[in-house]
Amino acid sequence: MIKGIYTVARSLEQHSKNIDVIANNLANINTTAYKREIPFSEYIDEFGNSQIRKVTSQTQGETVMTSNPLDLAIYGNGFFAVKDENGNTELTRDGRFRLSSDGFLVDANNYKVLGQNGPINLDETLLQKNAVINISSSGEIKIGEEIIDTLLILKVDEPENLQRSGGSNFILPEDYSTAKETDYKISQGYLEQSNTNPILEMESMIQMNKAYETSQKIIAALDQSLDMANQIGKT
Repeated sequence: MIKGIYTVARSLEQHSKNIDVIANNLANINTTAYKREIPFSEYIDEFGNSQIRKVTSQTQGETVMTSNPLDLAIYGNGFFAVKDENGNTELTRDGRFRLSSDGFLVDANNYKVLGQNGPINLDETLLQKNAVINISSSGEIKIGEEIIDTLLILKVDEPENLQRSGGSNFILPEDYSTAKETDYKISQGYLEQSNTNPILEMESMIQMNKAYETSQKIIAALDQSLDMANQIGKT
């Protein structure tokens, strides 16, 4: 009976974590390029051990037109590469880029966007008369007829296992490579939206809450039975 209480309590803890995951998905419905987290699931590994796994859905979110030349959306398999303040490379699908005060192309976190030649700087070329930024579907950046750089687009073998570093960014794993032009397409003046479906998340939340309540009732019943058994043992 005690083992039964332990098993149900473990299930209760998992339901609680999953409710938090779903709540976080709902809170990020309007977060650009946010990738929903799939609730924890239990599976048996190759050694027969029970493991808890949480993955991230990397399905394509809908895109919206902004007409901002520095807003970029990726279609297909690939991530923008940005460098944080500590020099670490992160992956993101959030293409809300802008120019920093010193002319670098940066993301919403003020991290420098990487090109194939390093951090992209547009400072000098933007001073040209009638400078217009054009970014091709392959990520080539041109101002007028001058090629500045090409966006560094990276891909990973198992994107669903990426670890979130914060917001819509992910930690760069070991199994990454430079994406081929056939893997992706970039659209200038567009942004990818969150891939969270509020209706599905609400349905999952209702199911998780019911499962949580059921587990609570089972624990209460087992606890009552254990108490009655203890009382019988004393008589």
